[in-house]
Amino acid sequence: MKNFLVVLAILGLVACNKSESDKVTTMSLSEKVEAFLDADQYADALTLLDQQESTPEVETLREKTHLNYGLYLEYRDSNATNMRDKMNGALKQYIEVLKINPNNEKAVSEIQQILEIYSTFPDRKPEEAVVEDLKELGFEI
Repeated sequence: MKNFLVVLAILGLVACNKSESDKVTTMSLSEKVEAFLDADQYADALTLLDQQESTPEVETLREKTHLNYGLYLEYRDSNATNMRDKMNGALKQYIEVLKINPNNEKAVSEIQQILEIYSTFPDRKPEEAVVEDLKELGFEI
C-alpha cells in the first residue's frame, strides 16, 4: 500500500508538471507576452517578440512591451543606482514606442514629463544619444 501511494504521488507530480508545460506551449503569443509583462520580465518579452515575424499583432505587442518597460523603469525599478539612469532607460523605451507608433499619447506625455523635470535642473539633460533620438522625433531639448 505504501508503494502504491508513492507511485500515485509521483504520477500526480508528473501530470501536474506536464500540465504546466502543455499550458505554456499552447499559450498564444499574446498570452506569453502578457505573462512576461505581469512578471516584469520585459527583456524576455522583447526577446520572444524579436524571434517573431513582423506582423501587426507583433508590432502592437512590441509597442505595449516597450511602453510598460518604460513605465516600470520610470516608476518602479528599484535596481537603478541613480535617477539619471532610470530616466534614460525609460526615455529609451518610450523612444522605441514612438518608432513603432508615433501617435502613442502615453509615451509622448511621459517623455514630456521627464523633459519638464530635467528643465528644472540647470546643466542636466538626458544622455546625448537619447537627446539625439528625441530631437529626431521632434522633441525640443
